[in-house]
Amino acid sequence: MARKIANKYVKTPIFSKRWFFRLIITTSIFLFIFGFFVFVFFMHDLPDVNNLETKGRRASIVFEDREGKAIATYGDLFRKVVDVKNLPKHVSNAVIAIEDKRFYNHCGVDFLGILRALYTNIAHRKIMQGGSTLTQQLAKNLFLSADRSIKRKVQEFMLALWLEHKFTKRQILSIYLNRVYFGSCAYGIDAAAYRYFGKRARQLTIYEAAKLAGVLRAPSMYSPFYNPEKSDQRAALVLSCMRDEGYISENEMKEAVIQKDKLTRLAVPMDENRYFTDWALEQVQDLVYADEDDIIVRTTLDTKLQANATYVIRNVLMEHGFKNRANQMALIALDKHGAVLAMVGGHTYGASQFNRVMAIRSSGSAFKYFVYLTALESGMDVYDMISDMPISVGGWSPKNTGHQCVGDITLLKAFSKSVNTPAVRIARKVGMGKIIRRAEELGITTDMTDNLASSLGASGVNLLDITACFGATMRNGQKMNPFGIVSIRTQSGKYLYKSHIRKPQKVIAPEICDKMKILLKAVVDSGTGRQARLPVAAYGKTGTSNDNRDSSFIGFASPLVVGVWLGNDDNTPMSHQMYGGFLPAIVWREFMLSALGYKKNVDEVVVKQKPKDSKGVKRARKRRRKVSEII
Repeated sequence: MARKIANKYVKTPIFSKRWFFRLIITTSIFLFIFGFFVFVFFMHDLPDVNNLETKGRRASIVFEDREGKAIATYGDLFRKVVDVKNLPKHVSNAVIAIEDKRFYNHCGVDFLGILRALYTNIAHRKIMQGGSTLTQQLAKNLFLSADRSIKRKVQEFMLALWLEHKFTKRQILSIYLNRVYFGSCAYGIDAAAYRYFGKRARQLTIYEAAKLAGVLRAPSMYSPFYNPEKSDQRAALVLSCMRDEGYISENEMKEAVIQKDKLTRLAVPMDENRYFTDWALEQVQDLVYADEDDIIVRTTLDTKLQANATYVIRNVLMEHGFKNRANQMALIALDKHGAVLAMVGGHTYGASQFNRVMAIRSSGSAFKYFVYLTALESGMDVYDMISDMPISVGGWSPKNTGHQCVGDITLLKAFSKSVNTPAVRIARKVGMGKIIRRAEELGITTDMTDNLASSLGASGVNLLDITACFGATMRNGQKMNPFGIVSIRTQSGKYLYKSHIRKPQKVIAPEICDKMKILLKAVVDSGTGRQARLPVAAYGKTGTSNDNRDSSFIGFASPLVVGVWLGNDDNTPMSHQMYGGFLPAIVWREFMLSALGYKKNVDEVVVKQKPKDSKGVKRARKRRRKVSEII
């Protein structure tokens, strides 16, 4: 570019000062507009922070059974809002020492802490530390959401800065202590003190304060009720941090440890409905937003069936399970609409809150339900012949346990006797990918491996999913969607949610259902599930995984479909007779007899604990010692 001056051409610079000035102005305006819209995007759904100081109490949630009887309460009906200035200094110091050492020195976001955590995590090549402050944790709690999106993290960052601007450190700490979850349904420091030690927060000793501060990182892992050893170890760490930060002296730390043996031991909750209500609580949080209003949740649980299921499981484990190295059992019962009537997630809730109904475990031969269903849909018939002879695929050779090979047998016999090689041949013929897709269409939500071993149950599923899939056959091809909540309302009677019967979704053709019923009935009448026979028509399938690590029986007798699982949490093998056609089938039958009115309901569920010196336990200990010696 050039201009003419006195018959001479002078080159004009492309990037003149005026041009550069205009660029800066234009860019600034653009960035301001862009920043404004980004700010609005992140701010438009932030919670109201104007009354946070008075919002110390979270909503209580009362669960009712299907008849309206209260069966569990979550949240906090007795708790008071506390101010840290009215609490012993060691209560807040314990929380600060373990959760946010620089609480009084940052602006809501600890940039130094973030850099330190980043360096530590990179050095160890795994997540070892986090850089979240108490203010950020409070911001996260305000959202009442586990969403980990970038938007939520940015909002958490912005809200933390806003909280620091609006409130003093004392106010922020008070709000945090009033809202944070301490486990065992206790929200806030006062509720936690009452829940674990039977006292108010202002009465907490140094050691008790350390115990509660230690719970915050993982309430279920460090619960004084359920993991006392880990809770004490965590409390010792908190005391050590308090000493390092100068909040207590070495002597005070030693005196605090002595207090450990003087703690008030409160009873552990033993309510066996809690396996179900813990599961239902997760659904409540997805269905409605409840912060201040107490709500009442009407559920589908039948407490009589729940009591029967618990009673049967405990008796069977006591009489046959423990001595055969089988320590846990689970049961799920659904009606024809998919309503959960009973859910037992283990032997005793007070001893372990892990819900084995939702555990991902091998279903064993119960998965053959999907294999044969897909085969029938592909044109095969129950009386078609298939080889039961040995087969080897890529070096893998499945065995036919307890079956004498004869050459060719019908699909009916192969299914009822649970012969493995025919199932593998069928899966190879119709395609394992197709079988997996059908399982997912019927309701299996876990990831399954596309290989032939999955045809025998190698891929894990949870008991609730696979039981509901069997329910589709009971419903003549209509998909079963399990649910546990009927309605949610406030204490004043305002309904926040009401369930409705979904429009039936056809997932299996009626004629295929009829053929599947022939197969499933043969299992109970003359196959591996004879222990499950009832006075009425019963349909089901046994399942046993490798080395008897899992065994199950899943079946239905209208109007109920029920699944039973037996095994060990550490996946250790049970004795050879703990197969699906034995204890799981017996529990299934006993439960169904009472549910269908052929036996009286139990009046009371007695908590029977595992015998400490049973022969089975002694043998297991000897085996563990031998293994450890070998290692």
